Amino acid sequence: MDQFGISELADWLEANNNQLLDKTALMPTDKVLAAIDYLKVLAQPAAAYLVMKQGSYDREESDHKLNLMADERPLGEVEDRIMVNHVDGSITKDEINFTYNHEPVFDNGYQAKKDLNIVKFGLEVIGAVATSGHLATITAALSRDAAVTLIVAAARFRQWQEA
Repeated sequence: MDQFGISELADWLEANNNQLLDKTALMPTDKVLAAIDYLKVLAQPAAAYLVMKQGSYDREESDHKLNLMADERPLGEVEDRIMVNHVDGSITKDEINFTYNHEPVFDNGYQAKKDLNIVKFGLEVIGAVATSGHLATITAALSRDAAVTLIVAAARFRQWQEA
């Protein structure tokens, strides 16, 4: 993954939206994990967060935007989602701010399209500033819980595809 890879991944997800939803194209979870690893927001490799206990993550790394309700359950089972919905500020001055909102993905059963949109839109917003090459600024500004959400949403969507 490089500074352009996140935007390219977001573009691919958008171009293949219908194929992803009808399960003729699979969510490239390995590329989502690589994008999160590239951002250097999390202390461990992205794949480790799917099996990490919610309580451990909450105590050691969370920025407490996610509602983590089951200390002994893995993060991969979290039903709360934090969508990266906007970025503003000045990348040239290394002053950016991401904004977030909670997205209900499990209201009335699992809604795969919402997880897909969380991943697509989050990567699109992050990718827009990642192309600047100001990685340290992005790393400092991006919520760890939002990064975990991208991991969990991509993995859960892929699980839904393979069911």
